[in-house]
Amino acid sequence: MNAPLTPYAVPRPSVPIDLWLDANEGEAPPLELLDALRAAGGDALRRYPDARPLEAKLAARLGLAAEQVLVTPGADEALDRACRAHLGPGKRILLAEPTFEMLSRYARLADAEVDSFEWVSGPFPVEAALARTTPATALVVVVTPNNPTGAVATASDLERLSAAAPDAIVIVDLAYVEFADEDLTARALAMPNVLVTRTLSKAWGLAGLRVGYVAGPRPIIDVLRATGSPFGVSSPSLLLAEAWVERGEERVRSFVDRIRCERAELTRILATRGATPLPSQANFVLARFADAEAVHDALAASGISVRIFPRRASLEGCLRITCPGNAADFARLTRALEAALSASTGKETRR
Repeated sequence: MNAPLTPYAVPRPSVPIDLWLDANEGEAPPLELLDALRAAGGDALRRYPDARPLEAKLAARLGLAAEQVLVTPGADEALDRACRAHLGPGKRILLAEPTFEMLSRYARLADAEVDSFEWVSGPFPVEAALARTTPATALVVVVTPNNPTGAVATASDLERLSAAAPDAIVIVDLAYVEFADEDLTARALAMPNVLVTRTLSKAWGLAGLRVGYVAGPRPIIDVLRATGSPFGVSSPSLLLAEAWVERGEERVRSFVDRIRCERAELTRILATRGATPLPSQANFVLARFADAEAVHDALAASGISVRIFPRRASLEGCLRITCPGNAADFARLTRALEAALSASTGKETRR
């Protein structure tokens, strides 16, 4: 029997913070984007929302029919709907460990069992995943680039999973795909039992609007559409997201280029200062430290918040550091990080 759920809470510092690098948020869009909301007038506030125009635009970008895309309040809502629709007593979900932590919560809320295989770094362990697949496996979820590690799967990995579990639904969560070397969206959507989830929260910088989407075969999308509210995303969020998808691509590409440069430099700095960074294709770097808590607290004292993972055994001693995509903020981060690592190394030497 599943243990009782406790409220989800991200550990955040108790000291004042003005540089938040713990949630993998993107660069803020220009304030001119708000003109789209002003142009819509009061109807954007008084009428129930209609996601179909945004769904049509997203579908066109993917080469799909509009009915094959469902916009949700964040991509995590799409994952939750999939769990509610396809899991239940006696059903199982297959996940990597570690991965996006809400997935196991959604499965438990659906009264399903969670099977997992270890994937901390390196190539996706497809053989281990296949070995954990059973006739009761109803959902297989692969987050690539994986959160919180940044590791990636390949199209071949996904094809093998899809073929090995033809009666299950394979969900490929591509929340961080803009930062990766390869976009697996088209290859994944060519498989008959695969859904792809994506978001405007990361590279597109719209986390505050809560706009994600899921794409796949229409019969599966129709089930997800029936599983939740028809008005889940607000009209202002839909209008702003639609406007940003239309005009923001060049700016997003520039931001992604900066992130890739910062990611490489952050990895280099961490490795030369005694930490162990894991290879990442996301907008963050996960690294192991001799004293992660001390480094976390030292950064917090400098006004910088990074993600620490208490009570997660596979992430013991790790911090996840979001790349800011901004030269001034990145310089501030690296200075504070080098000072924190020097202080931590000094403590270890004196012991």
